[in-house]
Amino acid sequence: MATGYPGRLQQLVRFMPSLRLLPLAVLVAALMPSGASAQGLFVNGDSLAVGTEPYMRGALPGWSIRTSASISRHAFEGPGVLRAAGGLPGVIAVSLGTNDDPRNVGAFRAAVRQTMAVVGAGRCVVWATVLRPPVAGATYTGYNQALKAEARRRPNLKVVRWRGLVEANPHWLAGDGVHVNPTGYQARARAFAKKIRRCP
Repeated sequence: MATGYPGRLQQLVRFMPSLRLLPLAVLVAALMPSGASAQGLFVNGDSLAVGTEPYMRGALPGWSIRTSASISRHAFEGPGVLRAAGGLPGVIAVSLGTNDDPRNVGAFRAAVRQTMAVVGAGRCVVWATVLRPPVAGATYTGYNQALKAEARRRPNLKVVRWRGLVEANPHWLAGDGVHVNPTGYQARARAFAKKIRRCP
């Protein structure tokens, strides 16, 4: 006797003619385990997303994950990446801002707003705060404050408090004060997953 989902489907169609009237996709969905996930995630990011990528599937088992990550990608490039991706899923994870000039908070805020405009109100965006040593004497506090302010205005924008997480675990940090070791990247993936699961 046939076993598994294909076998069960064949048996039902053979012995219950009325089921022939239903679309195959409906039958397959009915036979899937109740815990199966059809959730999707698109990751848009820089080198931190590159480092986190190997751990995302383990942090979100059952999810369909696509990643577009490039070393030194800037926040203002993010909306264009999303437009070009096409067929975006319900959740977008963003790791952008680390490569941008911290003195230009307005440009970063604009990138956040443009990103939200591209994804629309029906999708959820999860964005990590920036941790990096000062550039030209300026810190990234302004970026992180702007990101949190935008999140307070939008229920579909969630913030991963990456800066605080690393400050509590400085042994994760590499010598550049930006990137982390494998333990840190695994923790970053878990932090994203925690927020992602809270998306509306």
